Amino acid sequence: MRRVVLTLAAAVTAVSMAACGGGEVTVLAQLEGAATGTEGGDAVALGSLPVQLLPYDRDALFDSLAQAYPEPEPEVPDSIVDLQDRVLEAQQEWQRAENRWALVRDSLKLLSEEMAGLNQASGEYLVRFREFNALEGEVDGLYRQSQEHFQEFTTLQNSLNQQSREIALERRAWADEAFTPVDSIIAARLDATGLEEMADTTSGQGVARFSSVKGGEWWVHARYERAYDELYWNVPIEVARGEEMTVRLTEDNAEVRGKM
Repeated sequence: MRRVVLTLAAAVTAVSMAACGGGEVTVLAQLEGAATGTEGGDAVALGSLPVQLLPYDRDALFDSLAQAYPEPEPEVPDSIVDLQDRVLEAQQEWQRAENRWALVRDSLKLLSEEMAGLNQASGEYLVRFREFNALEGEVDGLYRQSQEHFQEFTTLQNSLNQQSREIALERRAWADEAFTPVDSIIAARLDATGLEEMADTTSGQGVARFSSVKGGEWWVHARYERAYDELYWNVPIEVARGEEMTVRLTEDNAEVRGKM
């Protein structure tokens, strides 16, 4: 572990040589609708997203600690990854079945309203009555299909939750041991450079702003959680004194990490 601390200390010295001066950094967090799980392809601003501007590479720091730890991090079994895919497919199939059922159900309701205004002895009413009976049977069948897909989705999700909890506990215990010195290393780095971590939360338009940022290397760090994974950003930037820059956080420059 001492070797890792010395290595990081050397990197601190290099960072401390960065040019002084204030720059302006604007972060725009925006995803396509499909990436957020919403319908449509329009871009969606990520509001209320915590964003950090760090004067060090947190990925390099954690990688160094992981490499120095005598035991490797427990891996996520392929079976869990496969099960995540099956859960997502089952959820989508259930939602499609639910939508089909709702659509035909609404048509049945509309047909019933039309029949209420007709003379039951008329030929038009008879036509509508036959359509109603056929549609009613279809609604019942689609409802049963929807329930079957929901049951399959629920069963798979429960299995995934149970298996995920077990591996998550193993990985959390490993991380607690492997990354024990991280806080002290970061504190030493900040003390040596005289720099501070900066933080902001995006507005409703997905914008975070950082003012008077000293010139040099920085990293934009943020996380956005989705149903079964998260988007993780650790974007390196070079801040120039007296200049303004905009950093975009999108799915293209994010790392997709599975949630355990």
